[in-house]
Amino acid sequence: MHTNITHRTRVREAQFDSFVDQERGLDDWDQIYRQLSPGEFKGTIESLKWDKITLYRETVNQRMENLYRVPDGYICIGFSRGNWLVMAGQPNAFGAGSGIIHVAGEEYHIITDRHADYVMLTLPQDCLPEEIVSGTRPVSSHESHGIAEWMLTLIESARRGIAQQAVLDLAPDLLLDRVSLWAQEATQQKSQTSARGLMADIFTACDQLPFDKLSVSHLAKLLDRDRTALRAACLERTGITLDVFLKGRRLSEVHRRLRLSDTRTTRVSDVSMEFGYYHWGRFSQSYRAMFGECPSDTLRRAPPSAH
Repeated sequence: MHTNITHRTRVREAQFDSFVDQERGLDDWDQIYRQLSPGEFKGTIESLKWDKITLYRETVNQRMENLYRVPDGYICIGFSRGNWLVMAGQPNAFGAGSGIIHVAGEEYHIITDRHADYVMLTLPQDCLPEEIVSGTRPVSSHESHGIAEWMLTLIESARRGIAQQAVLDLAPDLLLDRVSLWAQEATQQKSQTSARGLMADIFTACDQLPFDKLSVSHLAKLLDRDRTALRAACLERTGITLDVFLKGRRLSEVHRRLRLSDTRTTRVSDVSMEFGYYHWGRFSQSYRAMFGECPSDTLRRAPPSAH
């Protein structure tokens, strides 16, 4: 479920109590969220839009897995303002103030800590020079030169109604100027492509295994790797144990199925069996501990609506 909040300004704000709703909250993005930490989900998306240019701020309170693609023909420059996040294929975690240049046609896969907070600018890729939009690259907090704080100030002043209309009208040009100058400087520093690590292999293997075999033992067998090595890689890269990661992934898909199902034709017990939960009591207890509600409560919710 989500709640839209209408301001007297140009900022649109939506509040969410399900990750299945929030993954649909960014215009034309293709996303899948999975909740990895127990507790009630809370998230928000604020957006400030000028024609084809949109400035977003997104917050999520739980530890999450996120697979996403930016809209075709667009580029996204996003910065983390909250705790760390890990991206598959990148050697280091991204801390507060660091960012990523995202390009169309690429699939991104990240793990975020609790209390994630992002500020993101999406714009048509033909607005920027070709050398900027040619590929994905990380941006350190040192390289960003405060642009994340500047974008946040813009959206927050607009939300609170203290931004002058003249500033809002000029904002697209100001954003393009700042991003172009900054990005040209940033791309002068040669980007190094890192080898895909063991955690990236774990992500891929998880997609290949049926849900009832989503376990450390089956991953080790599929990847022909020692279970200790897999556990160590997950803990180092995500900050959580591999067992917790797999449990969150599996339960999140149950939540998604229930959230998108018709109460008239769906039984919770059938869904739990489909995902390999053969003991109803343990399943119900685990589900409630993760999401703060019973599986039947999720099924009875109104289906997600378009934002």
